[in-house]
Amino acid sequence: MQVRVDRQSKVPLYRQVADQLRALIVGGVLPGGHRLPSERDLARELGVNRTTVVNAYGSLAADGLVEGRVGVGTVVRGRTEPEPERPAAPMPWSEAIRYRPRGADSALADRVAHWSANPGVISLASGGVDISRSPHLDLPGLVRQVVDEGASLLEDSPIAGMGALREELARRLRLKGCADATAGQVLITSGSQQGLYLVARLLVEPGDVVLVESPTYLGTLSVLRSMGARTVGVPVDEQGMMVETVEHYLAHSDIRLIYTNPNFQNPTGSAMSNARREALLRLAERYHTPILEDDLHGDLAFSGCVAPPLRALDRQDHVVYLGGLSSTLGSGLRLGWVLAPPATVSALLRLRQDMDLHPNSLVQMVAAELLRSDRYAAHVRWLRETLATRRDALDSALRRHMPAGVRWNRPEGGLYTWLTLPAGMNAAELLERAGEAGVTFAPGAMFCPQAGGESALRLAIGLRDEDEIGEGVRRLGLAVAESEGRGEAGRPDPGSKRAFV
Repeated sequence: MQVRVDRQSKVPLYRQVADQLRALIVGGVLPGGHRLPSERDLARELGVNRTTVVNAYGSLAADGLVEGRVGVGTVVRGRTEPEPERPAAPMPWSEAIRYRPRGADSALADRVAHWSANPGVISLASGGVDISRSPHLDLPGLVRQVVDEGASLLEDSPIAGMGALREELARRLRLKGCADATAGQVLITSGSQQGLYLVARLLVEPGDVVLVESPTYLGTLSVLRSMGARTVGVPVDEQGMMVETVEHYLAHSDIRLIYTNPNFQNPTGSAMSNARREALLRLAERYHTPILEDDLHGDLAFSGCVAPPLRALDRQDHVVYLGGLSSTLGSGLRLGWVLAPPATVSALLRLRQDMDLHPNSLVQMVAAELLRSDRYAAHVRWLRETLATRRDALDSALRRHMPAGVRWNRPEGGLYTWLTLPAGMNAAELLERAGEAGVTFAPGAMFCPQAGGESALRLAIGLRDEDEIGEGVRRLGLAVAESEGRGEAGRPDPGSKRAFV
């Protein structure tokens, strides 16, 4: 069989024998049914211990190349008949897919999308802003200008984003109080949601415990749960996250990350008090726990007096800061940013490169041109005034049309109002009645990491004018008053589903 052993080799003798026999079998030199020499005969022929041959044959048997037969010895395995050809069939994707969404109740989200897509329905469910009436923006014209002037439009962007845009964002962050912000710490992302994903991917492993507000942003729950994290909710009141509860968890559990949305929180619209901001930072420092601050709505203070972000108060690099333009320019532009502590920047860059190489050049050039101009500041002032007017219209309509026992807040900024139904009333059940009446909302249970929120709901004001808001609330008030009746639900159309923000 032309098997030899080399006693000077570092490869064990049994491996030498097994590898040579394997090559002869795979190459067809030793066909199926061929009887190998007995262990004793081959050991004598090679001048090795019988155990060496036993181990070599055992290795081949483990690979399915040989088998022992009673009364015959060790025989090369082989097929006597060709394997029958499998009939053509569709790819079993349900077996191939390994990702299993573990976010919010998708059935409930589908119901909201279904009703929102019906003709004539006023949707107060999704966030976002309507900038079509802004007298200060001409985005089509700006895009044409960038395309006409952009010689580098089709060139690759740096992984972290274009330098001019990062410099402008760092300057704006310094104006917000982040005195040490530099362009080198800014990473441009395709929306703040990608920034959230990158930071969570960097810091969180399956089984890690992450503190989030309860209720909290729906996209945060989806991201963290998809990574196998355990999300633990911290209650929110009119002053934001209840920090005393955070302290309890930090003292008794291994907390990997704290996520907070301190300025006009999604979905409640609450703003964290300065005292709680300071207290949360001191806790992070004491327990060496990173904070992920989502400041997407920080520029939407109706009074124009924007509270400094947590990152502005952070002196020990505990805060990773997320920002974006969807709250002021709409979600279609898909541009966000991360202000990261220096020690995390290189790792975030590698993650970003693995995900999509670099951000979109056209979007960055449009954003840089807009942010450098006076038009953006004027637009934000207009947007604050517009949203404040719509908030007032919502508040007035709720006072006129809501039955006794319904409570709501009056946020000082942002895009959302949180409404609590009378005891015993379920928002998910109310959704069907409201949909029949021609209005939709986002049920509160969608935003809670554990059980809770069943009797609450979120109303969004950014996409509707005052008249639509008033009519939507009138319809909702009727549905609440008649909530003991339930209409027959239709089947959701998957094609009508839109992202909730």
